[in-house]
Amino acid sequence: MRNKIFSNIAHRYDDFVGTFDYDKIATYLPLMKDELILDLGGGTGRVSKDLANNTNGCIILDLSYKMLLQAKMKSRSMFLIQGLSQHLPFRKKSLKQIFLNDSLHHIAEQERTLQDCFNVLDSKGKLIIREYDKKKFRTRILILFEKIVRFGSKFLSADQLSEMCIEQGFEVEYHRPTKSTFILIAEK
Repeated sequence: MRNKIFSNIAHRYDDFVGTFDYDKIATYLPLMKDELILDLGGGTGRVSKDLANNTNGCIILDLSYKMLLQAKMKSRSMFLIQGLSQHLPFRKKSLKQIFLNDSLHHIAEQERTLQDCFNVLDSKGKLIIREYDKKKFRTRILILFEKIVRFGSKFLSADQLSEMCIEQGFEVEYHRPTKSTFILIAEK
């Protein structure tokens, strides 16, 4: 159902969601300049171009083929993969950094996804997740909207996500760049 919704809105998604303000959160992102980064659930690539400019390149993995087509129109320098977050098509310990921006709440199998991220990250690899905190008022409006649209989203608080990551074996810290969002950094 989610994939169908995203496919139907792919051509207007960036207009609907708005621009990504990389500069606002850059200080919170421990990016490794010499390494590739996986933008998990990266959709139209609206975040990936900034990630690619600040790393050694960007891979976008998304379930929606139509969202990936939008990313392809933005840049041919990004690697695009259609796939599931809970079945990452990478060797164990093959990546140094994975970024999820506003996408974890759209993933049905969140724990399995975190487990797969842990498996494909190399030693000292980082999983960076930017999400909306379900405890905040602005997020509650977003939750209501996504319920009406039938996204089937599952929002977590920073504490809930921290606990899930620790259960997978990560060491975690989080920051609050805005009142309603948090950035969780999970290191293997």
